[in-house]
Amino acid sequence: MLSFQGMYDLASSLCSDDDATNVTLMKNFVKIGVKKLQAQLGLYITEEERTFTMYTDTITGLSGLAYYLPENFKSLTDFYVTIGTVQHPAELIQDIELWRQISSSTTGSTSSYPQFVFIKNDRIEVYPLPAAADTNTATIRYQSIEKDLTQADYTTGTILTLANGASAVTGTDSVWTAGMVGRYFKINDDGQWYKISAYTSATAITLEREYQGTSIAAGTSAYTIGQVAKLPLDAYELPVYYAVWKWSLFRKDTQLAREYERAWKEGLRDAKINWGNRSSSNIVRSSGAKRRATNPNYYPGEIT
Repeated sequence: MLSFQGMYDLASSLCSDDDATNVTLMKNFVKIGVKKLQAQLGLYITEEERTFTMYTDTITGLSGLAYYLPENFKSLTDFYVTIGTVQHPAELIQDIELWRQISSSTTGSTSSYPQFVFIKNDRIEVYPLPAAADTNTATIRYQSIEKDLTQADYTTGTILTLANGASAVTGTDSVWTAGMVGRYFKINDDGQWYKISAYTSATAITLEREYQGTSIAAGTSAYTIGQVAKLPLDAYELPVYYAVWKWSLFRKDTQLAREYERAWKEGLRDAKINWGNRSSSNIVRSSGAKRRATNPNYYPGEIT
């Protein structure tokens, strides 16, 4: 993995130009390269999940009809309502005329079990409407739009304590902030990145997963906190290639531009093959005849 700073530092090194104006240009090209790569790879890389409470979280004045989409929503993957331990999926309607016909129906229009949903601007509408007493949890799985990369690496201070198998990190002379939640942390000598899940104080943070490296007790280990894009582990150099390609065109270095254009396009092709969708991801496909997925909560079809 490469942090945002790791990407633009590498791009500047490949161009042999660390002038401040050049670095600013590289940052912008890296951002564009990340967005283009994520768009090509699709939902597997940028899929997220949010929940809300039916009826309780409805948009004011809409009586359970509509709910705000996540602020970084791009497109819907799945929608379901959980009642007890059972997930009840709803079908996405994409034709507005069909949606108008469905949602204008008054017969059986109130139910705890939504059958259809429709995306309208910044909201998701449901049908049938939930009753006012419904407080079931609705789940939206969606392809997200990631925040722009903006933050340089943070390395001030050292790590005092971090135990193997634990997630609590204590620093010395650090000035950590709540804004670092969601960024990634690594002990430099260890090299493995861990996502930061919580902030406690300027010298205390929590990792999303347990640290697997050598325990640090009363230590002074160097570390890095960086902003890291959502990309496959073997594709972090691709936005760097894109940035160097575009920089070379800007500088009218035709030979260097051709070299990194080829590196970008070949890397993008391989990334799409390896990571572009679920069936070509790192999830091993099963062999044998295809079977249609069924909901395990339903009774077998042969039982009457």
